Amino acid sequence: MRRQALLFPLIILLAFVDAYASRQSDSGSTQNASVELFQRQNVTGEWFNGRPFLEVRGVEFFGEFTCDVWGNTQGGLRTGSVYTGLLTFGADVDLEKLVGWDGGSLGTTWLWLSGRDASEDLVGNFLTVSNISGFNTLRMMELWFQQDFFEDKVSFRLGNITADSEFLVSDYGGLFINAEFGWPALTSMNMASGGAAFPVGGLGARLAYQPTDSLGFRSGVFLIDLIPQNINRAGFRWDLNAKQAVTWMNEVCFSHGGGEGSRGLPGFVKAGMWLQTGAEANALDPASGVPNSGFYLLADQRLLAEHHGKETVNDEGLGGFAGIGFAPPNRNAVDFYLNLGLTYKGLVPNRDDDAFGVSFGLASLSRGADDSLREEGLSPQAAEMVLEVTYQCVLAPWCFVQPDLQYIINPGAAGNSGNALVLGVRFSAVF
Repeated sequence: MRRQALLFPLIILLAFVDAYASRQSDSGSTQNASVELFQRQNVTGEWFNGRPFLEVRGVEFFGEFTCDVWGNTQGGLRTGSVYTGLLTFGADVDLEKLVGWDGGSLGTTWLWLSGRDASEDLVGNFLTVSNISGFNTLRMMELWFQQDFFEDKVSFRLGNITADSEFLVSDYGGLFINAEFGWPALTSMNMASGGAAFPVGGLGARLAYQPTDSLGFRSGVFLIDLIPQNINRAGFRWDLNAKQAVTWMNEVCFSHGGGEGSRGLPGFVKAGMWLQTGAEANALDPASGVPNSGFYLLADQRLLAEHHGKETVNDEGLGGFAGIGFAPPNRNAVDFYLNLGLTYKGLVPNRDDDAFGVSFGLASLSRGADDSLREEGLSPQAAEMVLEVTYQCVLAPWCFVQPDLQYIINPGAAGNSGNALVLGVRFSAVF
């Protein structure tokens, strides 16, 4: 944690030097350098023109530092506070620009995780408070090759990849910090090792087909990594024996509105299902080797558009999302989930980039999971629920601060602790 804390001031110092150097052709003043620093899209700027030099040749580096501070004020396991940190970095390579390989690309994403998990240390719930928590380590999460065909209508990706980066993704749900509004408990609690999802990817392949602007299909097969995070620290350990679980995910997306000449507001509906075979597929009885499955519906919809004069502002206004999913109760810990929420971008006058949101998530325990809790002497509840209220304040195009409140109802759905009220704040900077 201390090393990450020292890293960000160093980045700011280098960014200011870069901003000052880029202003030498004007007045070279410190004031101009400060203005330029807070107008750029990323804190480190153009790297003394190194970034545009690489981007023209198809190489784009990215990085983001995110940290949370959480305090549990009541209920859960105990009151107290924790820090959670994440440094994400990597690169995307366009092989056509770099070496003339038509439709080819490479990508890799790395994580440096630090701090503690508020859910594990303070609350004892499985609808994880922070979506950046994980075992403290430096880890490769994704490393893949992609080939696009037929004018980019078809793409095939192969390597160490994550399912939650392309499946079950809600644009409006991405504002919220609780992990339930990203990779929900329906998958994280039922798939072996939580599925090929942050912070550990799995070997796999993904095929995507986009026949029209409004219709898309996606299918992925993943060898789910059964090696725990604290053992697979670097992300390069794979178990390829017969006990390895194989997950097949499929999703269809229909989008509407928002196009040129369209009168309707933009939105989409996604329908998906997953199948899991092999050992560990049955979440309640891994030794049985019985296959498993689940399915879901997810919708995002722009509900109200902001207008500046006669012009509609594309990304400002009220938006909503909802998700629902089911899984067989005799094979899964969670047999039903429901998520829904509203967001408003530009709610506060003269704060057009800020976003406010309120959301609700529910995960229902199956009968089999209830029986397991009773055997442990606990009193299982019907479901665990979370209510989240958040406000993302954009300080610069590359930086935001986000106060957050979460009320956790029935932590762990085990009946052994009271409802928890968790307060937190997130800071993020793109470099």
